[in-house]
Amino acid sequence: MTHMESADRITLDDLSDVRKALAVMRSRSILAAAAGGPIFSALLATAWLWLHPGGVSVAVVLAVVSYLLFGLPLLVRWILHWRRIHQRLTDVEVRVNAGETVYGSEVRFR
Repeated sequence: MTHMESADRITLDDLSDVRKALAVMRSRSILAAAAGGPIFSALLATAWLWLHPGGVSVAVVLAVVSYLLFGLPLLVRWILHWRRIHQRLTDVEVRVNAGETVYGSEVRFR
């Protein structure tokens, strides 16, 4: 076995390190998606109110509809994205625990 082959082998320690790094990235991206929807909706409502100062009820409806059509699907998409990555990482961990030799170059998350 060459050095490259042994360096590319995935160990349980590697998986633990990856899980820690992914937890940080997952938290940041889900937080950004969770905050992005309401911020976009608020900006849209503010722009409406700036152009139509008396249209508060329309601005509220616009904010709710834009969140339901933009913010919520974005949040759900990121939650599902990270759930798929977590599942694929768990699949690799099961293979490593079973004694299978898994190389990092073989693992794909897309």
